[in-house]
Order: sequence, then C-alpha cells, then structure tokens
Amino acid sequence: MKVLFIGKDKDAYEVLNEVASLSQSEVIMAESLQEAKNIIETSKDIHGIVAFAKVDNLPTVQLLSILKRNEDLKDIPFIILAENPTDEDKDYYKALGVTEVFEIPFNPLEIFLVITASLKDTKGEEVVKQILHEAKKKKKSLFARIIELLKKPFGIKSE
Repeated sequence: MKVLFIGKDKDAYEVLNEVASLSQSEVIMAESLQEAKNIIETSKDIHGIVAFAKVDNLPTVQLLSILKRNEDLKDIPFIILAENPTDEDKDYYKALGVTEVFEIPFNPLEIFLVITASLKDTKGEEVVKQILHEAKKKKKSLFARIIELLKKPFGIKSE
C-alpha cells in the first residue's frame, strides 16, 4: 500500500512510514500542495492521503477536487491532521469529503486502520488483500535481489 503524506513535519512522516513498513507499505512525503498534486496526477498507485489541514498556509482539502473529478482517484481515503479541531471543523471537513479528521498528536496505527477500512468499503476486501499482497511481494523480491548481490562476491551459488 502506498500513502501520500502532505506536510513538512518530518517526525510525523517518519512515524507514519515506520508503521507503514510493518505491513510492507510505504509513505511518500510531499512538502507542498503542488508537489502533492503532481504525485496524485502521475502516480497510479496511491491508496491513501494523510495531510495536515494547511501547508504553507493553504488548505490541503483543495486537493479533494482533483480526486473527486477523476474516477480512478475518487475513492482514495483522505485524512486530515489538525490541531485542536472543533466538532464544527470535523463536520466541515467531512462535508467536503474527508474520510476522517485526527487531532495532533495522532495514533499512526489508527490512521492505517481507517485507510484500510475505507478501501475495503469502497473497493472490497479482495482488492485490499491484493494491494497488501503486492506490497509484500515487492519487498520480498527486493530482499531476494539483495541476497543475490551479496552472494556473488563470495562465490556462493544460488539455488
């Protein structure tokens, strides 16, 4: 699974990426809305978006319009991270189409549970299993290639 993180907080990114790695997933960081927009428009395998409410004083929810206009992107879960959001703030974001609003500090495991549950609801459980299986397979093949490279200099034959 690949998740796009939009914000400049490297600590938040690292925590999310560490939790993502537990399921052989990854988090990509975009530090500006333009960078995020480019990734969204060019990457075909973004499965979730986690964004601070504002980046460079611009609301990240404006990216929702890109997602909602594209049939392939409209079901991507969009999670907002906000400091002290009121119930009105949460209602506003949800009315715009945000999947969930998490208060900072947040529990990164909960974020991945929400993304997974949202994907199951919109795409089905089999699709989510396939996404996670593909991520696991890619990690294994990378690991296998590293082992192969390590064996070569020592003259160890592959099986």
